[in-house]
Amino acid sequence: MNRATVASLAGFEALIAAAIGIGVALAPLSIVWAVQFHMAADWTEFWRASVDAWLLGHGVDLTVSLDKTTAVALGLGGAIPPFTAGFAALGIAFLTFAMGTRTGQRAAEAGQVLAGGISAVAVFFVVAQFVGLSAIAPLAAPVWWQAGILPALVMALGIAFGVGLDRARGAGLPGRIPLPVLARTVVGQSLRAGTAALAIAVFVAAFTVAMLLFTHFGQVVALYEALQSGYLGGTTLTLAQLALLPNAVVWQLAWFAGPGFSVGAMTVTPGAVHPATLPAFPLFGILPDHGSAGQYAGVLVIVLAGVLAGVLLRSTEALSTRALAAVGSGIAVGIAAGLLSWWSGGTVAPGVLERMGPDGLVVGLFAALESAIGVFLGELVPPVVWAGAFRRGARVGGRVQPPRAAGSGGDG
Repeated sequence: MNRATVASLAGFEALIAAAIGIGVALAPLSIVWAVQFHMAADWTEFWRASVDAWLLGHGVDLTVSLDKTTAVALGLGGAIPPFTAGFAALGIAFLTFAMGTRTGQRAAEAGQVLAGGISAVAVFFVVAQFVGLSAIAPLAAPVWWQAGILPALVMALGIAFGVGLDRARGAGLPGRIPLPVLARTVVGQSLRAGTAALAIAVFVAAFTVAMLLFTHFGQVVALYEALQSGYLGGTTLTLAQLALLPNAVVWQLAWFAGPGFSVGAMTVTPGAVHPATLPAFPLFGILPDHGSAGQYAGVLVIVLAGVLAGVLLRSTEALSTRALAAVGSGIAVGIAAGLLSWWSGGTVAPGVLERMGPDGLVVGLFAALESAIGVFLGELVPPVVWAGAFRRGARVGGRVQPPRAAGSGGDG
């Protein structure tokens, strides 16, 4: 495809991505407007709420001004001065990132990365800026200069990731990096081991959150019933919680790292929990009410993830090279974990929900150290005999055949 076609298609995909992201919140709210309010209320208020949720999901801050009646209804006490709310629901950002990844892959396959990428980011910026301006209201107003930049940045990161996947699949990227052979080897091993270690740790964190939802199902349902939101309100609330599930996974990862996280005045770390009164949000039902010394074993998760990554990606390089690669993988994991932790937190409202999420810097430092130790230990694990045989076996008919014994005869 030529440059103009790729640019047009990429821009159209960016427009669709924004429409889907806003529509996820707007569709159930429009049903509430039609069924519960019988279309008598001002629909633009639901539009603004949907746009605010979409922008918040990309990290855009909202300036909120509440009167005394509204503040009391929300459990915030009396009248409070205007405040800034900034709390990204990572599920919304992940949707944009995933669609940007697909756009980047298509642009790379067509050989028009710049045309496709610039078009998609520009269209997404314009759309986000426009809807951000349309959502300005006395009650809540997005920070205007963030409304276009931050969503476009998420789209750009997705496109870059998609291009990177396409280049990695074609094995063309490493050879183009103007680095000495040793440096290229260390960087390549660091990125592979760091990606593997982080993926394993995130998988364990996601599985843990799923198990917590299963084992605390009764508490979650009790919080649902306490809100008395009805069918339509419950559906909207469920969509909000689905958008926040990635945040819960990142917070679980921060708990595995050791520093833990905060939910308002409540702090949750391995071995210690400082409880506090929280709003009746169903997802809060999975939070522990106490800690124990045995929970410090959770810190081993990131270390063991690094060990497994080191074993799976064991190299035959010199010990010093493997040590450098382990340090590099730890830095990669630390940067990724720290950024995710920083992005997953923020401020919802002053007082009870002022501090939400982990400390990105502290989590990044802990995760970097633990991952580097794990990867290095994995590199030192002696090869297992059956694993070596598995790697040397010939794949015939979809099955791995054991290698022939030395001196055995041929086929015939």
